[in-house]
Amino acid sequence: MAARRDISDEDFIAVYRKLKSAFGVARHFGISHPAVWQKRCRIERDHGIVLPQADRRKKYARGEVNHGNTVFKLTVENGCVLIGSDVHVWPGKLTTTQRAFIHFAKRLKPVAVILNGDVFDGASISRHPPIGWEHRPTVKQELDAVQDFLGALVIAAGSAVRIWTCGNHDSRFSTRIAQAVPELAGVKGVQLKDHFEQWTPTWRVDINDDIVVKHRMSGGTHADWNNVIKAGKTTVTGHDHQANVTPYRDYRGTRWGVRCGYMGESPLDQQFVNYLEAGEPSWIPAFAILTFVDGCLLWPELCVKHDDDIVSFRGETIPV
Repeated sequence: MAARRDISDEDFIAVYRKLKSAFGVARHFGISHPAVWQKRCRIERDHGIVLPQADRRKKYARGEVNHGNTVFKLTVENGCVLIGSDVHVWPGKLTTTQRAFIHFAKRLKPVAVILNGDVFDGASISRHPPIGWEHRPTVKQELDAVQDFLGALVIAAGSAVRIWTCGNHDSRFSTRIAQAVPELAGVKGVQLKDHFEQWTPTWRVDINDDIVVKHRMSGGTHADWNNVIKAGKTTVTGHDHQANVTPYRDYRGTRWGVRCGYMGESPLDQQFVNYLEAGEPSWIPAFAILTFVDGCLLWPELCVKHDDDIVSFRGETIPV
């Protein structure tokens, strides 16, 4: 679409201030997105103003996402911390890694269990439209499935501290409500944390002041390396469904960039196959275990799916 020259600056400013979206303005006037940005830059320069742009990131969408604590401080002297990311629970049978996570919560008796974001998937309230007539579970069906999984995990974890960091999929829940019915702000139930009352919600977990656990930080192939360099600490992240432990050593010692993998079954199962167009991304079903001795972190470990209903850990294959 070519830029229209009959749009006055006043009309453009009024519409932009109302919609706060370059894409929305483009649709309104029937012009291209690049044309909107060019006109916006010229108007801001000529008029000495700044046109507001809504932040469309899920956690910053309309209606602040109040996820509880900003940072949860955790001190661990001896024992282990179990960290699983990107659970993406759907109704039906639990996946191999989801069952393994429950198994390890009971077997290892961890000091803490951290669900590092995206426990909830939110398929039916995604910004991505359904592909054809594909089936997506309702929010109610997903919440029921998540609560079943968390209920079993609470029993298995015993006295462990239970923490849940917010992921971008988790944010879909309150974001959708805030966008559709902003008048419900503050009503119990409109935040996802209201439905996970046995878990402490937070954006980030700091362990012993030298480890940061967060759903996502840097992206890309070398995210683990970049996270450690930027943070100056050991980092444990999820989001990209990669699984690896990357050491980084300098004069201050050794730190690690840990990526937890994801806890689905296969990219080709019903949950992901259409979205990925039957592609095979480098997603690894896994979760992380951090072990501490006298407050010092040992080499981080991963429990990885070996086959259907079997995971591998410390040289052992374990049926789950």
